[in-house]
Amino acid sequence: MNLNTIEQTENDLRMRVRSRLNSRNAAKVLRSIEAANGPLSKHLRAQADAYAVEVLGSKSYAPWLYVYCAIAGEFREGWIPDNYYMSVVLPAIEGRYAELSDMRSMTSRIFGHEKEIPDCGYVAKGRLLNSSLEPVASLEEFTDLIFAGGEKIAFKADASDRGRGVHILDRDGFTRAAASLPDGVIQPFIDQHETFAQVASRSVGTLRMTSVVEPDGTITVRDAYLRFGRDTEDHVISDSNIRVLLDTATGAFSPVGYSVDWLEIDRHPDSGFVFAGNQVPNYAACLEAVERLHRRIPVVPSIGWDLTVARDGSVQVLEWNSGHNDIKFSEATSGPCFTGLGWELLGRNREAIRATV
Repeated sequence: MNLNTIEQTENDLRMRVRSRLNSRNAAKVLRSIEAANGPLSKHLRAQADAYAVEVLGSKSYAPWLYVYCAIAGEFREGWIPDNYYMSVVLPAIEGRYAELSDMRSMTSRIFGHEKEIPDCGYVAKGRLLNSSLEPVASLEEFTDLIFAGGEKIAFKADASDRGRGVHILDRDGFTRAAASLPDGVIQPFIDQHETFAQVASRSVGTLRMTSVVEPDGTITVRDAYLRFGRDTEDHVISDSNIRVLLDTATGAFSPVGYSVDWLEIDRHPDSGFVFAGNQVPNYAACLEAVERLHRRIPVVPSIGWDLTVARDGSVQVLEWNSGHNDIKFSEATSGPCFTGLGWELLGRNREAIRATV
């Protein structure tokens, strides 16, 4: 057995473990939805099973299709299950480029000093670097630099996701923590737009957008939704966030949002903010920024972006993700969002290739 075969076997084992864990998560979500809305019909389960096997290549992709059916009340051709996206689509279309966004300091090199990138410093291998990746002589000088824009900063560790590895720090807190910080990026704590502050004032609401490289090479945004934190949190955490679907073209809020248990709500549970009739401020600029920035790195076919709108209306890109961006919420609530890209063919093609090796 050669090294390539061993590496492929190890990767397959990791993917199978992740897929099983992902399926368990889908089962948990489905139980929550069924407890509120009743059991998923046998007819929809059968359609999901058939699609998973005949189109995607394995029944292991059915659990998230069950969730999508339970949310939508019907089966839709073209859906991409979450575990299929993670284990088949991303490895096939991104390859090693998937790891780029895990290294936060790469943002500076890839996107430069675009006005939407708020990075003001980086920590790398114990070194303190400014936004141009130049070393800063002392902790005092670095502290002055990163707090020049306000009284709080957000530190995000490399490879962090789901809100983990994020710390909101004041000057004293940063000074105490500096020596033990892992590699990561530092951004000013954004003074968010009043529209977002009305929903959840303590944490910064984020706009999640997924852009793709189309077959003709153009960049388009295929899905968009909002994520808001709870009153007990100083930043948005996936384990408790409130999500609100958006009209991808206009940025209009859906009248229906979702709790972390995937149950429908019409207002934020803490502030009472009603979703219907509202819109993301300066949404056209959000679309333009994402599409323009993605054109800087077209070798990554799918990118998930977290951005917000500041009080002055400026667009702030807080994070980009090339390796494990999440599409399941949009697929369930407004999908299929990714038709015409050939993603549904990748699973069966992969199995056919393996069968010849």
